[in-house]
Amino acid sequence: MVFRQLDHMRRYRQVLNRLGHHGFGFILDQMGLSRFKTQKKADYYRFSVPERIRMVLEELGATFVKLGQLLSLRPDLIPASFIKELEKLQDEVPPFPPQQVRMVLESAGLDIASLFSEFDFEPIASASIGQVHRAVLMNGHEVAVKVQRPEVSEQVAIDLDILEELARVAEKRTKWGQLYQLDEVVQEFSRAIRAEIDFAQEGRNAMRFYELFLDNPEILIPKVVWELTSERVLVMDYLAGIKISEIESLEASGADLNKIAQNIVDSLFSQVYEEGYFHSDPHPGNMAVAPGNKLIYYDFGQVGQIDEMLKQQGMDLVLAMVRYDVNGVTRALLDLGVARKSVDREELRKDISRLQRKYYGIPMSQIKMGEALTELIQLSLKFQIRIPPELSQMVKMLMTVEGVIINLDPQLSLIKVAEPLGRKILKERQSPQKMLRMARDMVLEYVSLARSIPREADTVLSLLQEGELKVKIENSNMKSNLNRAEVLVNRISITIIIASLIIGTSLMSARMPSGFLSKIPLAEAGFFLAVALGLFLVYSIIRRGRF
Repeated sequence: MVFRQLDHMRRYRQVLNRLGHHGFGFILDQMGLSRFKTQKKADYYRFSVPERIRMVLEELGATFVKLGQLLSLRPDLIPASFIKELEKLQDEVPPFPPQQVRMVLESAGLDIASLFSEFDFEPIASASIGQVHRAVLMNGHEVAVKVQRPEVSEQVAIDLDILEELARVAEKRTKWGQLYQLDEVVQEFSRAIRAEIDFAQEGRNAMRFYELFLDNPEILIPKVVWELTSERVLVMDYLAGIKISEIESLEASGADLNKIAQNIVDSLFSQVYEEGYFHSDPHPGNMAVAPGNKLIYYDFGQVGQIDEMLKQQGMDLVLAMVRYDVNGVTRALLDLGVARKSVDREELRKDISRLQRKYYGIPMSQIKMGEALTELIQLSLKFQIRIPPELSQMVKMLMTVEGVIINLDPQLSLIKVAEPLGRKILKERQSPQKMLRMARDMVLEYVSLARSIPREADTVLSLLQEGELKVKIENSNMKSNLNRAEVLVNRISITIIIASLIIGTSLMSARMPSGFLSKIPLAEAGFFLAVALGLFLVYSIIRRGRF
């Protein structure tokens, strides 16, 4: 416990030092952490703010690189220039040695000699969280073994504790921390990073995709070998293929690039609109092509999920965009998000109209669906409309997929495919069966609400009877009103004191008896004190501009 606390303190100081070193000391000032500031890097000003943020994350290692990668999937939180820079974050690090691989496997109860007839200690891929080895089981089955880096889970736990602590401080002490509800955002990212370092969870994600595409011969998902899988080791089928980005190799193998691109699009819409569960990081390194134009998906650490309501709202937004329906897009965007303040609907509508004019006259096949949706979500930042993170994740996934398919088939357009699909979904939504199901769900919801009313009413009446019912009344201008009232009361008090001094000194000067006290100029002293207080009162009124 003591050593963990020391590690925590050392790492805390290191994180804040890196921020100060790259010119972010002003953030520490705002958070009340100036004592941790270090001297700025001499040439820090040569780099843009997004570049310096990327540098900080890279220097701080695995947890912060993952944080940056997750942030790059969230156009609802950060501007496009920051996303572009964070996409450059590299997760490739030197592999750890065979003795450490053996140690991690043994700690998971796996003995290489008794379980594998072959085990290649030269990794296929190496990243900050773990690395992948090719192996062959005793029964001759070829597998990929993903092994977690030693001590990475402990380091991630310390880093996430620090991030959560800093988020709480920022939200408590800064306006931007409160505006972005930073504590909640960091908690969300913490959950995602913790899930990503749990290889058993990644295995469960993979099996869900395996079952989704089990009857689709065009899509291959590696099957998990559960008896050898744990939180730190993931064993799956080894599926070899040509990387999706190696266009020349694909062409040389006789692959049909148009067919592969169509397979990607079909699998994408199956994930999103049939299952509501999608691979949120389908970059070229996570896709390959097997013989017969079959698409292979790898790495299921980052996945997204959207419910039925969000699917419907997302499709409403896409259909309104396709029809250039500005009012429809405005309504759909407001329905999707949660506004942090009162939104000027007319101003929002005008901005959406300006955005859509950019696409007038352009053939639909040339419009990038992911890019158009991202611009809309970026617009929501301006109006402080908080878009559901699942939708932002999906939109970023669409952008990534569009970048992949444009290299395979430049004529294939996601938005062109999405329109007929959207009409089909809209037709299904308005079908008698669907309407009946929605009506049934609504009735059940109202029945549940009706059942809860007596219980809630009983609770309120009990509180009222016991005198424990409290009503919170909040006035957004209360603080400023109280300050003004306090100033007014102070001035009235000073005025009364001045009047009292003037009257008192006048009476004293008229009735002062002879003797010792008569030799002390009390009346004159009281008079000058009254004048001084009067001048102070006049000065304070003039200084505040209140006459």
